[in-house]
Amino acid sequence: AICLLVLPQGPRSLRLSRTGGTVVRRNVGVRSGRVSASAAAGKKLLVLGGSGFVGRQVCKNAVEKGYAVTSLSRRGENPDPSDPLLKQVKWVKGNALDEMTMRGLVEEKYDAVVHAMGLLFDIKSGMPKMNLIVSGSRSEPDDSSTYDNITRRTAEILLDQLSKNRNRNQPTPVAFISAAEAGWPQMSGGSTVENAAPDWLKRYLGAKRAVEAMMDSNPSIRPIVFRPSLIWNWGKLDVLPIIPIFNLANALGVPFVDKTVRVETLAKAIVEGIDNDSVSGVQRFPQIENLGAGALTS
Repeated sequence: AICLLVLPQGPRSLRLSRTGGTVVRRNVGVRSGRVSASAAAGKKLLVLGGSGFVGRQVCKNAVEKGYAVTSLSRRGENPDPSDPLLKQVKWVKGNALDEMTMRGLVEEKYDAVVHAMGLLFDIKSGMPKMNLIVSGSRSEPDDSSTYDNITRRTAEILLDQLSKNRNRNQPTPVAFISAAEAGWPQMSGGSTVENAAPDWLKRYLGAKRAVEAMMDSNPSIRPIVFRPSLIWNWGKLDVLPIIPIFNLANALGVPFVDKTVRVETLAKAIVEGIDNDSVSGVQRFPQIENLGAGALTS
């Protein structure tokens, strides 16, 4: 990402809920402690894009929690066969743009779903080969790899199938990985900054916001939208040099620079979020850090 959203930090978590078609903010308390592995024992989790940078970490954390995890990706391969946790994941090869594929998976009645699919530079960006550097799966976009297809359309198909196979007793928790910049319209001066952004970034954010809107209006799910800025770990050499710069700028209150998030923290937050019924709506970096540390919203 180029610019990132500044948001206030604090010891309380922000939950968004739907009331009369509008989004209402509520501050809710945070309690410490983790959901035990037994809480997820016997539950099934579907991860779209489980072989990617974030997706594989989500798979590992979910297995640790006791989930039976299935990953759908174009290759359907374990990205690290030596990892004992990833060995326990069911790796399915398929296209999330194919409605029959998604119908077959959703009909298996998963207890939760994580949409971890995405790409930073789509086929129309003029820089698709950059994904060989920045993508966790090192995949190169094909002709169908647009932001609209990979982000919005895959989520649309997923949500449609979940609506058709909805759990009448309880909404299915669905976690989506958005971006901090998706919140620009709610920030003073954000629209001006976005208008000056390159076309590829505008389309990237447009696809993210489209998914957020679809999730917010779908009564068959419990929507959990994660808005991280730069996501990293010590092996992500393409972003490591700028991580301290972004974090320092955020600490100094520089506008449009959000605090970075470690992939391990984000993945833990995602699994904690789907486990806890009180977590819904947009999760920004303070909430991501709280959830990742095991401080769950109640």
